[in-house]
Amino acid sequence: MTLTRPILWILHAAYAWIPVGLGLLALEQIGLIPASTGVHALAVGATGGLIIGMITRTARGHTGRPLMLSRAEVLAYVLVMAAALLRVVLALYSSVLIAAAAAWSVAFLIYLWVFTPWLMRTRLDGKHG
Repeated sequence: MTLTRPILWILHAAYAWIPVGLGLLALEQIGLIPASTGVHALAVGATGGLIIGMITRTARGHTGRPLMLSRAEVLAYVLVMAAALLRVVLALYSSVLIAAAAAWSVAFLIYLWVFTPWLMRTRLDGKHG
C-alpha cells in the first residue's frame, strides 16, 4: 500500500499539487487570487516534492542502500509538503512565509546531512554506481 511507503507517497503527494496549481492559476485568470499562489503550488509542492522524492530514492539506489527510508528522510518529505501548504494557503502572513521557507530549507538540509557522506564513498555492495 502506498501510504505505508513514504518513498512512494511523496510522489503521489507531489503529483497532487499539479491539478491544484493549475486550478489556482485558473482562479488567478479571473482575478480571484494572486498568480504567485498557483506558481508556488506547482514549484514548491509539485516540483519540490518530486525532487526530494527522487533524489532520496536514486541516492539510495546508487549507493547500494535499501529503499527503506529513515525518519529523517520522512521528515524531509513532510517538511516539503508543509512548506507548499503553508505557502499556498496562508501566504498572506509574513511569519507563515518565513515558516514555509524554513521548512523547505530544513528539508533539503536534511537531505545533505544524510546523503552527502554516502555519496562521497563507494557503494556498500561494491558495485559500480
